[in-house]
Amino acid sequence: MKKIIIDEAHEEIRPFIEGINETFETSGEWIRDARNQIKRFEYKGYDLCIKSFRKATLLNRVLYSFVRKSKAQRSFEIAQHLLRENISTPEPIAYVEVFNRWHYMTHSYYICKYEDVDYRLSEVLANEVADKQIILNGFVNFTVNGLYPKGVLHKDFNSTNVLIRKAGRLNYEFQLVDLNRIKFGKPIMFHKGLRVLQKISGNPIYLAELARHYASYKNKDENETIYELLFVKYLNSIRRRYSKRVLHALKTII
Repeated sequence: MKKIIIDEAHEEIRPFIEGINETFETSGEWIRDARNQIKRFEYKGYDLCIKSFRKATLLNRVLYSFVRKSKAQRSFEIAQHLLRENISTPEPIAYVEVFNRWHYMTHSYYICKYEDVDYRLSEVLANEVADKQIILNGFVNFTVNGLYPKGVLHKDFNSTNVLIRKAGRLNYEFQLVDLNRIKFGKPIMFHKGLRVLQKISGNPIYLAELARHYASYKNKDENETIYELLFVKYLNSIRRRYSKRVLHALKTII
């Protein structure tokens, strides 16, 4: 049994989406083969990106089946919300949830338009690309003036989840992907904004570059902003390290 929700403007590709469970396994072009798998498909003039979410744990299968929205549904609805807020993300097409005979969800898929972009933010940070400082300044502007005032909190805000397309001379467009952990709330202020920004990279050199642009937009002291961002990153890395040790110890005991 499948639950299929398709944006009404794209009903014509329903036959393709109805067979997605089988089609995904046998065809398509790999984009990422990891915990969650992503493939590219072409169908009737559509260039599609399909994300298959990994098989959930038994507990999550129960939650996604009866209590919580699946990652695919959240991705679809969050993408629609972002576009309504004039925040760019690949256009959402549909989502699919697959259930077994006991009505437990076994798989879910999120379908959006494939975006042919110039970079991911990770590539810009790690390489000497053309217009690098313009791109980084534009990204911080996108974050400070586009996301934060609207309370958009991306809890997986790393540099691979920001797509970049050149939109004109010295002008770049930024898109968010991997959307299912985005939350919407109150506008994000300066210090919380730094805590969000530290997730972009584990490299202090890259973070210092971003902090310089962030300080400029917020009219703050550059050195103090760099220090605070790196200090927040350091504290977060310690917290994560000890959290992993505690979890490992608990697993050993159990």
